[in-house]
Amino acid sequence: MEVIDQIEEDIVFGLYPPGSRIVEDALQKRFGLSRYLLRSILGELENRGLVTRVPNRGALVVEPTPDEIDDLYEVREILELRAAERTPFPIPPAGLGQMEELVETHAEAASARDLRRVFRLNVELHRHQYSFCPNEMLQRVIEEYSRRVHSIRAVKYNDPGHLDVVVAQHREIVEAMRQCDTARYVEAVRVHLPDSSIAYRRAWELKHGRSEQVG
Repeated sequence: MEVIDQIEEDIVFGLYPPGSRIVEDALQKRFGLSRYLLRSILGELENRGLVTRVPNRGALVVEPTPDEIDDLYEVREILELRAAERTPFPIPPAGLGQMEELVETHAEAASARDLRRVFRLNVELHRHQYSFCPNEMLQRVIEEYSRRVHSIRAVKYNDPGHLDVVVAQHREIVEAMRQCDTARYVEAVRVHLPDSSIAYRRAWELKHGRSEQVG
């Protein structure tokens, strides 16, 4: 795994929680990086929407407000439902078989509570899922906006019942694809869009005080 992906996972799993400072000297020592290469990596993490670099403070993990997260999930819903609507059926047998294999491998990792493997497989699974949408630009934008909420995913991984729900939702997505049922597939995608925004709002309000939701 590349260094940038390891740091991204550390952000996902709360080793660097939202608002925390990423200490460059510690990362240099941990990974044996030059300062130039480390700053290049931090720049890419900033491009991914995971950190922000502040003069005289260094790199901080982004800490969006709950309303900003709600806005991100609204955009994700628009994008992912459109991709589902545009997915042509039937899915080629090899592609559907790979989707089924990813879903069951993810389920095994979830059962073992191997959370880092769960995370990696989830990313791979959804990348494969949306690869069936013929609009490649839409595929890329979906992945970009999914990545922008990685910094808040830890709030759901702390919920022991969350993975069981996700596994069932993945299986429903595959079944809809197998049945070539566009309406069922679109609904399965809509239901699966995570409710991390709700959990994040609770965590944010515990830290900062209650926020007023606009709209």
